[in-house]
Amino acid sequence: MAKYISGGRKISQGVETADGYVYLDFPGFFNFLNARILGDNVAVVTLVFLACAVGAGLLLARFRPGRYMYAVGGNEEAARLSGVPVAFTKTLAYAMSGLFAAVAGICQAAQETQGDPEAGGSYELTAIAIVVIGGTNLMGGRGSMALTLIGALTIGYLEKILSLNAVGEAGRLMLTGFIIVAAVLFQRSKQ
Repeated sequence: MAKYISGGRKISQGVETADGYVYLDFPGFFNFLNARILGDNVAVVTLVFLACAVGAGLLLARFRPGRYMYAVGGNEEAARLSGVPVAFTKTLAYAMSGLFAAVAGICQAAQETQGDPEAGGSYELTAIAIVVIGGTNLMGGRGSMALTLIGALTIGYLEKILSLNAVGEAGRLMLTGFIIVAAVLFQRSKQ
């Protein structure tokens, strides 16, 4: 849908008119998100990420809907028979996923100062690798936000190391896929 609306082009502050290009100001909110604080050491988007992670972690660990998500992820039928509102829980999980994806998209657009309809095309594989490295069981029912953060840091550092060593995108995707396969085989061997 984003590619259709944008015509497959990136959306930036330069708008083409009959007289040439006119450059519009970014919304103040974008400037706020793109700012750095604490002596230019911490980006505001990092704080947004941490706030989302802490909020999700608290929901999963301390509140009933979070416990329901673990139950539905572990065994949907057993959760239903235990009185868990499965439809509501799944809707909440998908709504939270959509909300966090929207927040991430806004933060990325603010940092890159443009909207790219193709941004995030291979993020699914990276997201799976992050949660698997963080110890989340792909069969559901187990995981923690703290370990997922460790998985995110691990994959982030791995991506940075590969980038610094000029490893191409194909090599990075193969390594990420290998990590996922190895983690799944390791999880199966433990069961």
